[in-house]
Amino acid sequence: MMRIVLPVILAQALGGTMPIPSKTTSQITGRRMKTRFALALCLISLAASASADVDQPNIIIYMVDDLGWNHIGVDKATMGTHEKQYVTPHLARLASEGLSFTHAYAQPNCAPTRAAMLSGQYPARIHNNVYVVGNLNRNGKGGISKQKAKFLGPKQSEDVAAEAITIAEALKKNGYATAHIGKYHVGGHKGKATMPENVGFDINIGGFSQGHQPSCFATKSNGAWRFKGVGMGHFDRFGEPYSEDYIKRRALPPELVGTSKHISDAVGDALEETVGKLHSTGKPFYLQFHTYAVHGPVKARPDLKKAFQSKGAKQAEYLGFIAGVDENVKRMLDLLDDPNGDGDKSDSISKNTVVFFTSDNGGTHAHNLPLKGKKGMLTEGGIRVPLIARWPGTIQPGTVSHRKVHCLDFYPTCLQLAGSKWRPDAEQHPLDGQPFLQVLHNPDATDKRDPIFYLFPGYMDSRAQPTVVAIDDIEGKRYKVYYYYEADAWELYCLTDDQGEANNVIESQPEIAAALSKKTYDWLTQQHPTWKPKYPIAKATGQPAGPPPLFSD
Repeated sequence: MMRIVLPVILAQALGGTMPIPSKTTSQITGRRMKTRFALALCLISLAASASADVDQPNIIIYMVDDLGWNHIGVDKATMGTHEKQYVTPHLARLASEGLSFTHAYAQPNCAPTRAAMLSGQYPARIHNNVYVVGNLNRNGKGGISKQKAKFLGPKQSEDVAAEAITIAEALKKNGYATAHIGKYHVGGHKGKATMPENVGFDINIGGFSQGHQPSCFATKSNGAWRFKGVGMGHFDRFGEPYSEDYIKRRALPPELVGTSKHISDAVGDALEETVGKLHSTGKPFYLQFHTYAVHGPVKARPDLKKAFQSKGAKQAEYLGFIAGVDENVKRMLDLLDDPNGDGDKSDSISKNTVVFFTSDNGGTHAHNLPLKGKKGMLTEGGIRVPLIARWPGTIQPGTVSHRKVHCLDFYPTCLQLAGSKWRPDAEQHPLDGQPFLQVLHNPDATDKRDPIFYLFPGYMDSRAQPTVVAIDDIEGKRYKVYYYYEADAWELYCLTDDQGEANNVIESQPEIAAALSKKTYDWLTQQHPTWKPKYPIAKATGQPAGPPPLFSD
């Protein structure tokens, strides 16, 4: 790669030898020095023109499915709230070498988070328009029945529109090679135009409309090993049972030899292959490594499950599944340290690679205490997620930031990392996120992020009903306001004092609620050609309900 070999060539030009015609010693010395100097100037000029490459790190977003905010064994990332049963030593290493964000937010479930990250836009934009998995009339199962509900959920999309400018397309415009591995969920529902390979990804392994893995282990069918129903068969070539060589290379327990391959290991195999391909292009690369774990069915590799059972863990299957996620963190870091795996780390790309580790929503397989709620809810347990960033030589090791970050923010942050040579037109494809690159350089940066907003205009069983939410920092504290359409009522919580959202303080701090309701109204009523928020439809009138009424103190 130009950014690696230029210093070597430069040194050779200034101090090496060059074959020249036979002349006297003085002639040789003079011409040699002139030649070297001219070549050095040429290479310095070339280096200057390539300097943007030096400033364009590789970017990997490792996103886990359904992993709760504190379902990892990392004190700083979870503010010390995780239970001791969560054992993730490689994530702990990632945090010790990087930056932990304590207040990172996603959308309340899988598809809208992935759509927001891919588009850099809230669901209220016409190119996104993904509010929930499936549809907005998922009543029942303990929630408000369709008969009793006052509203109907509007129609929505399940795919990011083909007309959207995805993060992959934007980074390709900035000179990046791109790839997606694993769960995608927001393309392919209605044709191939929204598939990853058609919206900016050079490599797509497994990504289409699928929302989870039907099977966690490869099985043999018609003489071939396959992960039945997973990723369009893209992972089947990694499905052979564990061999002795494989076990030895990865230092796994010998008893696995000959047993069925686990999907997390196959996804990790695809990671190794893909990083090699991307690195060989000589371009900086952007990789979405989006695992199927820990979405159900929850099935751990037998040795990992056994390890937690031996400790008396009640949720050994889930804990083992998480441990598989953690193993892939190790594989990733080892790969960056030694891309060709020959034991020589002189080719390391670690210092030129930013790794983000996160989840697509709150946890669902175990409680999220002290946070309230779970996946699908707009309470903290449903939307707050782990986020750890590592960039050796740039990010100060073992640091923490309490700044609000939303999944929308990855898009503009990645553009800044790429040097922002090219950005989407603000009229055609505005970005709703705010970059946090400055926080990677300085975790104590005092810049304030704008409020984070949520509009959910429909129903999702017992977990969600038509609601608007805003999270913002006011007078040194972090507040969260809710408006519930069914009850026509506002609630206010101070997350700084009450991250479990147990005490509604709207009566004691009505001025805060009023201020946040005004910000929410302004957000919903902003004027832009692409801004088309979907509101719950009132059964009584058949008309959209519109923004919530302003709260008056």
